[in-house]
Amino acid sequence: MTRDDSWNYADILWNGIQANKVQKAFDKLNYREQTLLEKRLAICMTCGRVGFWKDRPTFEELAVMFEGSTASGAERAYRRAVDKLTELLVAEGAIHAVRLKQKSKTKRKKKIAAAIYEYQADCDSEWGEIVFDFESGTGSIVRLADWDTIKTNWFANEAIRYILSLSPDALTKYMLVPLEPPLIS
Repeated sequence: MTRDDSWNYADILWNGIQANKVQKAFDKLNYREQTLLEKRLAICMTCGRVGFWKDRPTFEELAVMFEGSTASGAERAYRRAVDKLTELLVAEGAIHAVRLKQKSKTKRKKKIAAAIYEYQADCDSEWGEIVFDFESGTGSIVRLADWDTIKTNWFANEAIRYILSLSPDALTKYMLVPLEPPLIS
């Protein structure tokens, strides 16, 4: 049993290391990408100040900041910046991610009934393949991606969990999903 005001020095050190990795990855983004992320996420990466979530700019306001862009263009640019930062964080070893690419889909009565996705573990190397049956709510691994763990199939299982958590209408042809590292017991 510990007091509420006790400090876990291992957590503090780990968070400091992670903060350095995040800052290093963020510094590799261009000015526009940095600005989009800071404004939309209401955080200053220089001083660490966090603004009020309700005061963050809309995509329309971001479009005006970048003169001539539309709200949908600003949103696409923001999503690309998030994906680029995710890839940089994976390269820094701060997080894991699975890249998903839709290979095909089957519709029944105008609804997606099944889909085949390729997946890549930590955005690197050979692609694996996962088949989804949305009518039964299942996904199964056809082929493991390089870097996926043979015993636990962690990346494939996380991809399956993520895809099955989405509404079939929310499925896109390409997704980059950041993942929390698995807990080691």
